[in-house]
Amino acid sequence: MASPVHLEGTTLEGGGQLLRIAIGLSSLTKTPIRITNIRGKRSGGGGLKAQHLSSVQWLGKASNAKLSGVGLKSKEITFTPSTNLLQTMEFHERAPSSALATQITQTTPGSINLVFQAILPYLLFWGSEISQQHGLDCVRPIRVRITGGTNVSNSPSYDYISQVLLPMLSLIGIPKVETELHSRGWSQGGSKLGAVSYTITPLAPNETIPAFNLTDRGRIQSIKATILAPKVCESHFRDELDVMFSKRRNAIFGNRDPEVEIYFEDSRHDKRFYLLLVATATNGYKLGRDWLYDHGIRAGRIDTAISKLAKKVVNDLIAEIEHGGCVDEYMRDQLVVFQALAKGKSKVFGGRKNGFLVEPSLHTKTAQWVANEMIGVKFDEEGGCEGIGYTVGDVFFERGEKRKGEEELVEVVEAIKGLGI
Repeated sequence: MASPVHLEGTTLEGGGQLLRIAIGLSSLTKTPIRITNIRGKRSGGGGLKAQHLSSVQWLGKASNAKLSGVGLKSKEITFTPSTNLLQTMEFHERAPSSALATQITQTTPGSINLVFQAILPYLLFWGSEISQQHGLDCVRPIRVRITGGTNVSNSPSYDYISQVLLPMLSLIGIPKVETELHSRGWSQGGSKLGAVSYTITPLAPNETIPAFNLTDRGRIQSIKATILAPKVCESHFRDELDVMFSKRRNAIFGNRDPEVEIYFEDSRHDKRFYLLLVATATNGYKLGRDWLYDHGIRAGRIDTAISKLAKKVVNDLIAEIEHGGCVDEYMRDQLVVFQALAKGKSKVFGGRKNGFLVEPSLHTKTAQWVANEMIGVKFDEEGGCEGIGYTVGDVFFERGEKRKGEEELVEVVEAIKGLGI
């Protein structure tokens, strides 16, 4: 077993993303890791929060990992996955879809969607093995029900995941992921637990993620607005957005007729306000910007809060549109793992501003750094990366030095024998 790769948790963005990507890649490649000063740049002392702990524990059990130091608020952990393919995770057949079902239960509204992002790569690749180990003659979908928060501050919402992330993953060649929202969970307006089920279709044995190039966005064709707010605010919200889209029509659509859809859902609380805007380009690319309103609302000043929320999200989306990038700021960092694992060179164009390439966000730089430390991939200034073409069974002895399972090892041994060594 190789020595653990050491990752300093305060590097770059210094938050939970570093941990999630690291344990995800570790469970896939069976590379042991040690992470110190976890979330060291976060207020409140850092360490593992509930959502991080859920991800570590689930991936640890799924990959038969040996865990050290894992607990709530832990600031240092060691994660050592087993190369033994024996599964310890329990899955149950679920009719009528014939999916294998499991669940992750959080007792606080930790972000469901961040947990989902942490475990998705593992299920995509190792789902076929899970089916085999349950004595099934074909690869079954994996259905994961996660309890926690669907709309949580500083985390992607269920709405962003279902309307932006998953359609974009489908465009780059990831098998379709289906979602079912059972109930919403909130961090605003008092804590409330919710639940979402994700049904993942695993890749076939020995299948790789194909290289992808997101370099030509096309023109913006339509906008969808998703509003979650108290029912009494619906008319004001719709009017506010109508005015915004009218004023900024040229910035979004140019001289074309706008296609706008507005969906409203009662948040059932006077302190729960959320807005997501999704722009869809002619080639199907999605750009999203949102805000779960987290400012105080004074009595009688709800109208001001609605105006502030609408103005900020519209302006943020227009900024994404104007620089011409094929993905929004948040999507760019979420694609890093898939670029790193894909077979061949993938490129994601992040846009240009004032003649210069739009610099990756700190989250994106952090994701790229972790991928480099774990599996040796490098990203260029234009958003390109030569992926490793990962398939189940790939073993990593040193950073960036991959060996293709036992078959190549046998070939090496036989070659050495032939030389009489």
